[in-house]
Amino acid sequence: MKPENMPKADFVVSIVLMCFGVWIVAHSLQMPRFQEINADPFSVPGIVPGILGTIIFVLSLVVFIRSLYRKGYRLNLNRQSVVNFLRDPSTRRLLLTILICIIYGLGMIGNMNYYLATFGFVLLFLIIFQYRPAEGIAAQGKILVLSLLQAVLTAGVVGVIFRYLFLVDLP
Repeated sequence: MKPENMPKADFVVSIVLMCFGVWIVAHSLQMPRFQEINADPFSVPGIVPGILGTIIFVLSLVVFIRSLYRKGYRLNLNRQSVVNFLRDPSTRRLLLTILICIIYGLGMIGNMNYYLATFGFVLLFLIIFQYRPAEGIAAQGKILVLSLLQAVLTAGVVGVIFRYLFLVDLP
């Protein structure tokens, strides 16, 4: 993305992230508080998502204010600017990332073993975004082997941390 377009991007993305932060906080407040068993308020399930949602909101508010100072609200939207945005390779990568994350979050988690789903997600992500058609077979093989190793390690380490450190029952 061109540096002169960054205030506009910051303006739009900060609004989206502020809404996301509010959504997270609202849902964390709906989580059980276990008041009936006199649970410690800092051990309730919604505390970490609530804190993270608040952090996302505050930081995106800072970016929003900064974009206002830099006149990011002047989007100058027209047909050609939208077409240029959609043709930009960074936009395509962003949309592909969103699609892969939706497939992982809504399609794989809960429908298959967590470790296998996470392995597949990380592997697919790495292969798609590290593929270099101009490089030779040896370089591609090296990328594939490293991607497999990273996917195995990520799925294993993240799964173990959530299961044994955070005591989260994985699907």
